[in-house]
Amino acid sequence: MKAPRRIQRRANMSAVLRHCLSGPQTLADIAASTGITRPAAESVVTDLIELGWLAETAVTPRTPRPGRPATYVGLNPHAGRVLSLDIGAHHVTAVTADLTGATLARERIELAEDLPARGRLDRSIQLAQQALARTPEAPLWTCTVASPGVVHDGCVAYFGGDGMPGWQGMQLESAISAALQTRVRSAGDCALGARGESWKGAAAAFDDVVFILAGRRTGAASVINGRVHEGLRGAAGLIGELPQLRWRELEDETFADALYDGQTPRREDLFTAARAGEQRALAALDEYAEVLATGTAAMVLAVAPQMVIVGGVFSVHADLFLPRFTRRLGELCPFPPQVAASRLGDDAVVIGGVRLALDDILDGIDTIVREADFFPSTSPASLWQ
Repeated sequence: MKAPRRIQRRANMSAVLRHCLSGPQTLADIAASTGITRPAAESVVTDLIELGWLAETAVTPRTPRPGRPATYVGLNPHAGRVLSLDIGAHHVTAVTADLTGATLARERIELAEDLPARGRLDRSIQLAQQALARTPEAPLWTCTVASPGVVHDGCVAYFGGDGMPGWQGMQLESAISAALQTRVRSAGDCALGARGESWKGAAAAFDDVVFILAGRRTGAASVINGRVHEGLRGAAGLIGELPQLRWRELEDETFADALYDGQTPRREDLFTAARAGEQRALAALDEYAEVLATGTAAMVLAVAPQMVIVGGVFSVHADLFLPRFTRRLGELCPFPPQVAASRLGDDAVVIGGVRLALDDILDGIDTIVREADFFPSTSPASLWQ
């Protein structure tokens, strides 16, 4: 059964807009890629220009053709921007991006782990305001916020690590929305790291991805069918709470106590010693890989991802432990996925936040297409009513 004509019109507008987010297009490109006729494409593009979404843009073709040059249209640079905030125990990063996901501004500051929650939040808001002040004038559609722990319904529902005093229970969305006067979405940092890697990182070709945070904290999250899997109350991936998996030993740095007379060195020191060829440090990293792989296997057996990405601050040393990690994962899992180190490093989380913000906008447009009798303009109020 055909969709009602006005719904089909809005659906065509949504399809054309999504296609133009990948870069400037000709009318012929748009018609061929979206499956609508050339006259329909021209009409839809006209509407989207009037609503502020698209604009004609100058593009020099790689292969010039005889005759009149084709007209290219692309996203209007003033259509809007998004903001992504990554609030961690030791840092805050703020990134603004346009609606194609291209970065406009990036700010970062280091924070003390014992900074009280209110001070941490205030510093984060100030950094966000600095990033916004550096970007072109365009409406702010959505701000996303990443935090360690379990984030559910805009609140830090659980924080099992050390540091960040008073952070558990923080109402992130309401506090930041009030300060920035914008829509706010929040998620756990592991979850957004997974989304960042599945969008622009080492897992960009895959829809089902497990992300392992190998940092001062150890965590896990998954992307399924291209979207973050949150689970009940946002707690999916909280496998480090299971003591049998020994992930707490990684955070407490006790995983190699048997090799170091009951006192495992700091992981930073272990990696330095291992690079120098110290045999005991190399053996300790083998144990690190074994413990990390055991918890990862629990995720793989439950989710059956296409790829596992190891991220976090220690992923820069992945060459020292990833071979042993991969072998152990293959021993524990009948169908082991591909394994790779993060390509995005510390930025995986904040990039995942940008993608979550863009998904939020596109999901809102899809709702309008299905349920309203208009297509939104580039005023956020036309979408978030």
